[in-house]
Amino acid sequence: MASKDSITSKILDRETYEDLLDQLNEEKERIEYDLKKEYRNARKYVRAHPEQGVGFAFLGGIVVGILVASLFRTD
Repeated sequence: MASKDSITSKILDRETYEDLLDQLNEEKERIEYDLKKEYRNARKYVRAHPEQGVGFAFLGGIVVGILVASLFRTD
C-alpha cells in the first residue's frame, strides 16, 4: 500500500502538471493571436504598397542570380 506522502506527492505533481498545461495553452493562444494579427497587418501593408513588394522580389532575384552565377563561373 502506498504511503500518504507518496499519494500527496502524486496529487501535487498532477496539479502542477495541469497548471503547467494551462499556462502553456494560454501562451499558445496568445502567440497564435499575435501571429494572426501580424499576418493581417503584413497583408494590408503589401496590398497598400505593391510596388515595394515587386521591387524587393526583383532585387532578391538579382542577388540570387549573381550568387548562382558566381558558383558556376569557371576561370
